[in-house]
Amino acid sequence: MTTTSYPLASPMNHVFVDFENVHQVDLTLIGAKMVSFTLMVGAKQKKLDTDLVGKLLEHSASVNMVKLSSSGKNALDFSLAYYLGRAALADPTAYFHIIAKDTGYDPLITHLCARNIKVRRHASCADLTFTWPGKAVAEDPTPAKKSVAKKAAKKAAKKTTGNKAVAKKAASKKAAKKKATKKEKTLEEWVEKVDKDFRNHPKGRPSKEKTLRTKVGNIINKPADELEVQSVIDALKKSKYLTFDEKGAPVYHY
Repeated sequence: MTTTSYPLASPMNHVFVDFENVHQVDLTLIGAKMVSFTLMVGAKQKKLDTDLVGKLLEHSASVNMVKLSSSGKNALDFSLAYYLGRAALADPTAYFHIIAKDTGYDPLITHLCARNIKVRRHASCADLTFTWPGKAVAEDPTPAKKSVAKKAAKKAAKKTTGNKAVAKKAASKKAAKKKATKKEKTLEEWVEKVDKDFRNHPKGRPSKEKTLRTKVGNIINKPADELEVQSVIDALKKSKYLTFDEKGAPVYHY
């Protein structure tokens, strides 16, 4: 008997926008595949941008707009928490994103992450860590701009030809910058390897800080010194995928 295998669907990304706190919305998010979009509107917000309204109407079957009927301190925050909790209960393997500059959401996020619910807060739509069709990306310089930059660089190089000391200083600065860039790239690769291992092998995540450091050093797959291991751990903490409890034991938020 022949069995047919099908690719697993990508996890859904549930995006909740605190429109009282953040007023700019990336319209390409609305209706995007594998994105559930919820716009939380305060009771005192009477006007919406026509482009935003048009996009909401266009995808009314797949997006959700919640308009509060009454206002009060943290009213919208509590309402958003309610809808996020409902979504997490219905789709526990998904990723959840709160768009708000308000740090008042952070205790809720910490609480949910401790229960293996993958939720993060972003100050704007531009800070979202996943991709979708239409997402704005930084454009490369046009050929004309590259040509101008190249000519300017040549002109600057000619000016330093007659001054060996200046040329040597410039070369030294360039080498230092290249070395720093290489170091950043290496750290990024290490963090990616450790993150991938922790995601794919949840049972292999160390429960003590000492074994965590040993594990990170082994994953890096080189004679890693303590400073390099600490750099990887700091990067995971900054990404909110790793914290430590009051006893110093690592807590993973995947």
